[in-house]
Amino acid sequence: MLGRRDPQRSLFEAQAWPHRVPEDSFYAQMGAVNDVLFKDDDLAKLYCANNGRASLPPSLRSGVLLLPFYDDVSDQEAIARMCFDLRWKVALNLPLDFDPPHASSLSVFRGRLVAGGQERYAFNRLIRVGREAGFLPDKITVLVDTMAQQGAGATQDTYTLIRKGIRRVLKVAGYQLPAKKRGLSPDLSAYLDSDHKVDIDWADPAARAAQLKVLVRDAEATLDLALQQTDDPEVRAAAWLLTKILGEDLTADETGNPQIGQGVAEDRIVSLTDVEMRHGRKSASQRFDGRKLQVAEEQTSELIVAIEPVPANAGDGRDLIAVID
Repeated sequence: MLGRRDPQRSLFEAQAWPHRVPEDSFYAQMGAVNDVLFKDDDLAKLYCANNGRASLPPSLRSGVLLLPFYDDVSDQEAIARMCFDLRWKVALNLPLDFDPPHASSLSVFRGRLVAGGQERYAFNRLIRVGREAGFLPDKITVLVDTMAQQGAGATQDTYTLIRKGIRRVLKVAGYQLPAKKRGLSPDLSAYLDSDHKVDIDWADPAARAAQLKVLVRDAEATLDLALQQTDDPEVRAAAWLLTKILGEDLTADETGNPQIGQGVAEDRIVSLTDVEMRHGRKSASQRFDGRKLQVAEEQTSELIVAIEPVPANAGDGRDLIAVID
């Protein structure tokens, strides 16, 4: 159930006593607007209205999510600073005897924000209220750059991509259910029974070529099955991914047998665990698999005012104007 901050001020609050936290510091400026920075009602839809124990107010939790980024500390250290660091108590308007929650509650709160589509709430409110309070002037000098963000999945080779692509199509099409699985050929049924590479001599080019031929044959049979369920958007999406992998990674030799193509397609999928991952480079010698983040920083305050994910294979300037806007 939603917990709310008590509007009644306490004599035990850090700001009620003389302190040495500089007025122009981020902590004091955040504390000065704390009453309007985050609102409990903004996140009320993430909580049950009439059942359960009252939560720690989400307005307080939102502030606790921001400060660890500013100080670059862990959740454990964040809880400790809520106890002992006067700067944090001033920033969050906490009483001197505040009893903080367990560090795991911060992870639970992040999960609640993501599930409710509110993961940018604290960031967006800081920028909006910061402008209104004068932390950020109407006209600012913005420094923009990109940084590499590692993907959430393992980078997979062509054999693994095709195998997992076949398995995904079969599962979303419902062939893991006994009634439909009985109609599958033993070759395709095997993809549902196991998600491991076959036991061959992977150092042998002939063995690899033979396995690739089997995978392509099974992929084409799987796509034929998917054509029977084109009214299902999940089946269409999974079949499109498998088709994209086959088209990007494979060519045919002079006898018509499939082989792995030379070079890398510009928009090649590198993982079915995280299908948005791409090969990217920050320099000729630094390659990564994941995404790029376009980051904009206000020069004077050093506040990050925009951060947007872009494909790793996109040029740094492709989304520059959108980030500046």
